[in-house]
Amino acid sequence: MNKLAWLCAFLVIFGYARENPFETTGPALASGKTTQIKDTKTDFESAKITLPSSARILKSVSVAFQNLDGSISEEIVSIEQNINWHEPLILSKKVDETKTKTPTVLSNALLGTNKVEEKKSIQEMPLPANILPKTKDTTIYLTDNISFEIVKNEIKVVTKDTKIRDFLVSEPYKVVIDFKKDSSYPTKTVLLDSPPFVSATLGNHDGFYRIVILLDGHYRYDLQSVEGGYSVKLK
Repeated sequence: MNKLAWLCAFLVIFGYARENPFETTGPALASGKTTQIKDTKTDFESAKITLPSSARILKSVSVAFQNLDGSISEEIVSIEQNINWHEPLILSKKVDETKTKTPTVLSNALLGTNKVEEKKSIQEMPLPANILPKTKDTTIYLTDNISFEIVKNEIKVVTKDTKIRDFLVSEPYKVVIDFKKDSSYPTKTVLLDSPPFVSATLGNHDGFYRIVILLDGHYRYDLQSVEGGYSVKLK
């Protein structure tokens, strides 16, 4: 009886051991691959909203959106105006060309002031000699050996030097890239008329030089080594 009892106990323990919750099983884990979900979303252009025939007064409009951290937020705009339900509502993006594309934060970051200038744009302020005027050129030269190429939300740093490190700084948002220094470069900033890129600054440090790319808002970035330099793509 004792041998039979021990045999039963062994079988029970063995059965539980085979159901170890920490054991790696399944084809995905066994192969070492993770599921990659491709983002198929397109850039927003416009949307049409058709109201029912009972609608008479537009009270408000709300827009829900996903933030960088994945959280969901909502903005509500009060309207309180009469509407004709026969005419659909159109939600679309609009770029106001009459306003400066350079935010106030640029004057604070580049000119060393904490005072917010409400009435003056950066174009109306005298710029230091080491700040180059705003340009829409897709290729911008900081030195004979360092230049930028901009296409939409991607900027390529053209250089033969090796990157040491890169990181993101907030308030205001800036992508910082450090390179091994083979030459000494004077500090220089070029203003960029290519949103989301506001400006690019080259500065010397002990043992390396630094390129700081000022952005017009909150972004994540992906930096890759490419032919002729490094590519910074914003998300």
